[in-house]
Amino acid sequence: MGTADARLPDTVFLGEYTDRINRTGVSVLYFEGGAIAGMYKYGNATSTRQVDSLESSHAVSRIDALTLAGGSAFGLDACCGVMRWLREHDKGTDLRGIRIPIVPGAVLFDLRFSTGVTPDCTMGYAACSTLGKIVHEGSYGAGTGATVGKINGIEHAMKGGVGSASGKLSDGTLVWVYVVLNAFGDVVDKDRKILAGARKEKNSRDFLDTAHVITGNAGDSTMHPVPENTTLCVVVTDAYFDKSSLRAIAKMASAGIARAVSPAGMSFDGDIVFAVSTGNQNEAMDVVGVLAADLVEEAIRRAALHSDGFGILPSYGDIQNR
Repeated sequence: MGTADARLPDTVFLGEYTDRINRTGVSVLYFEGGAIAGMYKYGNATSTRQVDSLESSHAVSRIDALTLAGGSAFGLDACCGVMRWLREHDKGTDLRGIRIPIVPGAVLFDLRFSTGVTPDCTMGYAACSTLGKIVHEGSYGAGTGATVGKINGIEHAMKGGVGSASGKLSDGTLVWVYVVLNAFGDVVDKDRKILAGARKEKNSRDFLDTAHVITGNAGDSTMHPVPENTTLCVVVTDAYFDKSSLRAIAKMASAGIARAVSPAGMSFDGDIVFAVSTGNQNEAMDVVGVLAADLVEEAIRRAALHSDGFGILPSYGDIQNR
């Protein structure tokens, strides 16, 4: 596990609650002064709260924070703690004197690896209490209980986690990406070599190659994957975009998932990409989208490389150092 050398936009702050005993957690991204956001659902097994506020037709124009958590649908309770913290600090959308924090949230399924304790209001509040500019990578925050390579169950899987990456365009526009990797498939490098994923045996360091297994068993009716897999991505830029453009950027950024995870975009995946605009300078939407896809790809690999299996599942480092 490590700390990312990734620059956050000036008005963006990250908070985490990491429960290493119960192996679950919460990540909160807070946007000082609010931000515009859009979303692209890359998977069909998503679990969310208040994401309707990201639709172009929705009356609310800005959000205050994003909450990412483990615990599957139970973990959506963490959003209430974030809202409580923001309310206590007088943050939110002003509706004629009443401030209402707008906090979309999304969760991942970590119940096979965690103890069954799930993020709640208290954990969400605690995550806000750590808001700052430090970005931990590996098994922190919402990625504490994340895993990858689950075609043969959790026993043959490896550890996932949180990854981050940032880049600048030639005119100074900043793009920063935060990823929580909890994939069904394997994590692969640029040459499609597996870095982390499903292993042939419980104590093996040899990879199964999930995509190959699936295509080789196309007629096998006994393979019934379940919706326990989620990669959550947040793309943040200090350029200005409206909700519609941000959704397009999020969709472009999802290409990074397909490059770094094999297979990706399965019918039972719950992947989501959020795109957030915090600034007011003009920039070309497609240019930001191309860079965002590259950064998502990098952040996914970093999440696997810096993971910690808590002595329960092997991490990338465990496999490499045996």
